[in-house]
Amino acid sequence: MDQRADQRIPDEGPRQAQVVREYGVHCVGLLAVIPPAAVQRLLGGRVGRQMADRARGIDPRPVAPRVLPASASVSRTFPRHTLDGAAVRAALLNLVVTLDLQLRRRSQAARGLTLRFAGDTTWEKTRRLSR
Repeated sequence: MDQRADQRIPDEGPRQAQVVREYGVHCVGLLAVIPPAAVQRLLGGRVGRQMADRARGIDPRPVAPRVLPASASVSRTFPRHTLDGAAVRAALLNLVVTLDLQLRRRSQAARGLTLRFAGDTTWEKTRRLSR
């Protein structure tokens, strides 16, 4: 079955929803198999044509890329001062994994990393990626 079959009908308003549901159409997949002329008769010329086209994946509107944030951050605060190296390394590894997941979800890559420690001590690492 088509992946679109269970998706909500795009740009569907309350009136259009009521009309198409009266005819047993409750998802994009069903709307896509109805002849465009029938959808136009049900919903009216322009709106029916647009909904039929969009159900079939036809949309002439320009695609605007989403703007990704320029930075990402994760943090971990210890409840009290710690000198336990294993605990600090475990927390750092957890932060790296969390940051990695955050960047991968956004299809981004890190250019640099800055660690801030208590007392405003920082450690910075940058690397230029080859293209």
